[in-house]
Amino acid sequence: MNRFRLSYVSLTITLLFASGTPRPALAEWPALGRAISTAPGNQNRAHVATDGAGGALITWQDGRGALPTVFVQHVRASGDVDTAWPGDGRALLADPASLATALGGQLLPVIVADGRGGAIVAWQDERSDIHGPDVFAQHVLASGAVDPAWPANGVPLCTVVGVQDEIAIASDGVGGAIVTWMDGRAGGGEGSGVDIFAQHVLASGVVDPRWPANGRALCTAPSTQAFPKIASDGAVGGSGAIVTWEDFRPSATGVDIYAQHVSNAGVVDPAWPVNGRDLSAAPRSELNPTIVPDGAAPVGGVSGAIVTWFDDRDTTNHIFAQHVLGSGAIDPAWPVNGLAVARAPVDEIDPVLTSDGAGGAIVTWKDARNDQNHNPYVQHVLASGTVDPNWPVNGRALSLSSGEQFNASIAGDGAGGALVAWEEDSFVFAQHVLHSGLLDPTFPVNGRFLRLLLSFQHDPDIVSSGTGNAIVAWADQFTDPTFDIYAALVDAGGTLSVDPGIRPAGLAFAAPSPNPARGSVTLRFTLPRDAGVRLDIYDVGGRRVRAFAPGALSAGEHSLAWDLRDESGRAVSPGLYLARLDADGHALTQRIAALK
Repeated sequence: MNRFRLSYVSLTITLLFASGTPRPALAEWPALGRAISTAPGNQNRAHVATDGAGGALITWQDGRGALPTVFVQHVRASGDVDTAWPGDGRALLADPASLATALGGQLLPVIVADGRGGAIVAWQDERSDIHGPDVFAQHVLASGAVDPAWPANGVPLCTVVGVQDEIAIASDGVGGAIVTWMDGRAGGGEGSGVDIFAQHVLASGVVDPRWPANGRALCTAPSTQAFPKIASDGAVGGSGAIVTWEDFRPSATGVDIYAQHVSNAGVVDPAWPVNGRDLSAAPRSELNPTIVPDGAAPVGGVSGAIVTWFDDRDTTNHIFAQHVLGSGAIDPAWPVNGLAVARAPVDEIDPVLTSDGAGGAIVTWKDARNDQNHNPYVQHVLASGTVDPNWPVNGRALSLSSGEQFNASIAGDGAGGALVAWEEDSFVFAQHVLHSGLLDPTFPVNGRFLRLLLSFQHDPDIVSSGTGNAIVAWADQFTDPTFDIYAALVDAGGTLSVDPGIRPAGLAFAAPSPNPARGSVTLRFTLPRDAGVRLDIYDVGGRRVRAFAPGALSAGEHSLAWDLRDESGRAVSPGLYLARLDADGHALTQRIAALK
């Protein structure tokens, strides 16, 4: 490990709480996350779905055999792995080794809850060297058994010749699922002849006979349609889906974002344009769409969706969003070519979003305004088609750490805010943004470690697990050269499945005095032994406004005075600030309310 990484770890071993006093971890979640699978070989590509009871069902691509296949595990709300399930996860195929050829096995699983404590998993399947990669699905019950009504080795959703990949899945609301993918059956060369298809698998394990064998074409326009994402349409009695994608069809405006609606019965909605609705006709390239249902009351039987993407219409990548109604029309209250979610004069890319529970969405993305490294930012988009005026223009920084931060995943907190997980410097972090647009003061200003060990952690995925809670799963390389699957619980109330450790007796950070403060505030702390000390002041957006570095201090009581001015000597604005003390390998915080 390099010197930077070791020192970085030493600064943030403990949880940070507004009171300076750690609270116990929730329930029985282990101090450093729950091991979901530590089987031999690589386990990676973790994806999570709720079990409907505060726990999670986690699927991953597993390398314990000769070729990769798909496993699932259940972790309860308590943090215990369900003892009714196999210790290192349930294999979804009866005999994967007999099915795979030298081309490969079962790859890149995606998962959706079945509404009864189990889940449906779909994946790219290479058991055939004739068709090319196909699409299969399987149902695992809440009991941990593979559904005996389903084929033992998975239901084939598409086995036509050509490559089927970039699979996405959504619930049909009645125990089945709708699955979408990129499809190369048209036989075009690379960069052409790739279309968007979907298929419906019923709760019974039968492909819906109302749908065409090998899937319903959602878009077969010229050139390539790529990277589909899917959301339920909210229809009562059996949901269809709205699917969005990047579209390279010949156009004067370049690459566009399109969407299409397919009913539960497999009918492409005739109210929508053939081959999809163009969500923005802005010039140049619009890329990487993601989608959530708008949660609105169904109009004409179906709800709409909010889609976000990044585009370079003004030559720099920025974040945009659009609302498409269930009718297929663009919401007339929203800008014609999409709402500018963030338009800072830097590179802004890779947005993902979650519902705000009120018809809008919270969007997070990678943003390069901090010295060209990408940090996670977040913004609230209202159902009215405007950015929340209570949030900062161009978004709230979730972390301003100097590392490159990526692979973000987001989940609603049930109270109008969101919990976000991301990868940075081989660690997984989490942060909580409140409905107000402020960062949760019980979280460290640059995010909270989920597993503070010198391992390589990557590809986090997050799912809500009840009001204020979320479960994060990721791949973790710790005990050997291969990756395992771990999970942790994040609680927006201030606790997390990370043990704060044993703080040295005598280490303390007293409440600031006076507080609220006008003019100056005194910060007192006690060291149990000689130690290097650093004390920083941050605003609630995570920006450091003042740094004190007294260096090595002797054991005993010490104090520093902050005159409520920033590094340049300007008085700070009235509001909430966080004082962070780093000493003796631990970190503590206190809140300061600055008055005029």
